[in-house]
Amino acid sequence: MRNHTRAGVVLATTLLAAAGMAAPASADESAVGARAAGPSCTSLSNGSFCVAITDGGHTVRLVYGKTGGSAVTVKFGYRKGNTTHLSNAYTVKKGDTKVYEFKNQQLGCSTIYGVLAAEGQGDFETPGVHNTGC
Repeated sequence: MRNHTRAGVVLATTLLAAAGMAAPASADESAVGARAAGPSCTSLSNGSFCVAITDGGHTVRLVYGKTGGSAVTVKFGYRKGNTTHLSNAYTVKKGDTKVYEFKNQQLGCSTIYGVLAAEGQGDFETPGVHNTGC
């Protein structure tokens, strides 16, 4: 494993723990019995971006940890099929970890992709997670 890949895995693991997205006790159950899916993360040049489905399959939780570069304005979102849902814009600076949740979503038995729309840089997407709460 290359050093930058290892660093990305360590960062993603740290972000997930800080944001309450650590892997549940089993693939489908957390300690309190609520179904969850993910997390699924992608490594970016200046950080890491992750998505998980929580709250019995009704909340999309997104986490962006920025480890370098200048401040960036982003919108958090998720894609379900051909439809993308986006948040308002937020500024994220080096060293910040930003958590955003879309609550009370009707996700169905879908695969969900986290979307990070970075102003002037385009959109970044996580690998998909399948909603197990259906």
